[in-house]
Amino acid sequence: MRAGWWMAMVLAPLNAWAAEAPPVMLGTNPSECQIARALLGSAPPDCPPAVVVVPATPAGPVAPPPAPAPPPVVAAPSAPTPAAVVERKAAFLINFDFGSARIRAESQAVLDRVAAVMAAPGAEAVRFRIVGHTDDVGSDAGNLALSRRRAAAVKDYLVRVRRIAAARLDAAGMGKREPIDRANPRAPENRRVEIVALQANG
Repeated sequence: MRAGWWMAMVLAPLNAWAAEAPPVMLGTNPSECQIARALLGSAPPDCPPAVVVVPATPAGPVAPPPAPAPPPVVAAPSAPTPAAVVERKAAFLINFDFGSARIRAESQAVLDRVAAVMAAPGAEAVRFRIVGHTDDVGSDAGNLALSRRRAAAVKDYLVRVRRIAAARLDAAGMGKREPIDRANPRAPENRRVEIVALQANG
């Protein structure tokens, strides 16, 4: 990836986590460009343009033009506010051995791409949280423990194999508490690992 492609986006590392936001589902085999867009909000210049699907507009009568907007109200200057916190989540369907925290070989390539995004020039100041999730098969306690072990295994892989600084990564497990597909608690999408990137905005 091209050096310094999103240096201007990084303002400071933060220790607090922002309010909940829905994850971008990336599945089992996302590209490095897709991962960068999901976690960092931008991709390197050599990535292909993102595909945007625009829903079709149904035919019908033409709406009248909107009324002119009222003149803007100029507010009195106020004290500057601290930078807002932007939380970006990406969900990956990382494959583990059944009932285990052992990462299967087919998922290591995805984690290698995640590590490449984390290690891109200019991204060194961003911290990440790795969150494990399970479906509802099994007990609450068992799923919580398994999700924590799997998040820790992903962190260990990124640190030990891909040399991402451990201080930039935090691992946690949510068990079966936050399914994406609530109508089908045993859906594969609920057995996921989310990676959360946090950075200042503004």
